[in-house]
Amino acid sequence: MRRLVWSAALFATAVFAVPIRLHADPPGRWPLASTEEAWAHLPKAISGGGSRLPSWARATALGLPRTTAAMLDLDRRHRTMSPLGASLRGKMRWVAADSNHCGYTRDTAEADLRRAGVSEPEIAALEDGPNGWPRKERDALRFARQMTVDASLVTDTQVEHIKAAYGDEKLAAMILLLAAANFQDRLILGLGVPPDEGGPMPPVEATFEKTSKPEVPPREKPADLKGPDEPTTVDDPSWTEFDFEALKKGLADQKAAPGRIRVPTYQEYLAKLPEWAPKPKAPVRIKWSLVCGTYQPELAAAWSACTTAFREEARQDRVFEESLFWIVTRTIHCFY
Repeated sequence: MRRLVWSAALFATAVFAVPIRLHADPPGRWPLASTEEAWAHLPKAISGGGSRLPSWARATALGLPRTTAAMLDLDRRHRTMSPLGASLRGKMRWVAADSNHCGYTRDTAEADLRRAGVSEPEIAALEDGPNGWPRKERDALRFARQMTVDASLVTDTQVEHIKAAYGDEKLAAMILLLAAANFQDRLILGLGVPPDEGGPMPPVEATFEKTSKPEVPPREKPADLKGPDEPTTVDDPSWTEFDFEALKKGLADQKAAPGRIRVPTYQEYLAKLPEWAPKPKAPVRIKWSLVCGTYQPELAAAWSACTTAFREEARQDRVFEESLFWIVTRTIHCFY
């Protein structure tokens, strides 16, 4: 069940990488645990245990309890601790949800905006698109839409405008928000999660005890370690259209391109690491980790807690997992 839950989410990430038009959210296609059942499976709560849970958490709690707890924490941090402020954060979240045609999170974003005191006319104006958006927030909301619809088409100039208006730290917060938003939307759309009972929920104010890595038996090695023979020809039309020399030039150009944000040093990263986050066993060299972990350490560490819990809990077959990852990155034109 654990693998099936997350495989559905990964499949949805590939399928919905370019948003499709839905007239309404699909009917629930995944069984929901009751709130009581979900809390019985989640890690022990230090605070906030037993409170009402959103439908998406009730869909994943039985199969991936530690991952669900980490996702609840990530959701809470974005909605209560974002340096963007409640109004801009909620509007960017609304734009991402609307671009993904995810009514569940669009309604949640509207509820968050009302709780933040944003007026009904201002919320209604989001439906009008850029012409109805406040001028001072228009660039940020356009950025949210472009990052959701096709992030590969975001331009250097677009990012420079965001940096000039908000700074590096808030730029990183926006990107982490949109990454989490698009993942959450695809999870909800993929599983067909129904609306929350009683209306859109505020963030779950719960904290959980740290749990140790689960003990699991090693995977059995396949009988055929060699695997299939490598193909002697490439007949995939989407690959044969490329010239090898052109691919090498594209790779060289990518390596030579200046980044849109300064990459901090590992020492800067360590100085910002939250006390609750695990310390790295070796120096971090991944550039996006250094950027996110330095400019937005709380949000970045909360995201890493989700991926770590899932990796330990789901134990996906690595070939299957990496194949899905390759499909997703290719679909959204991400060289990574």
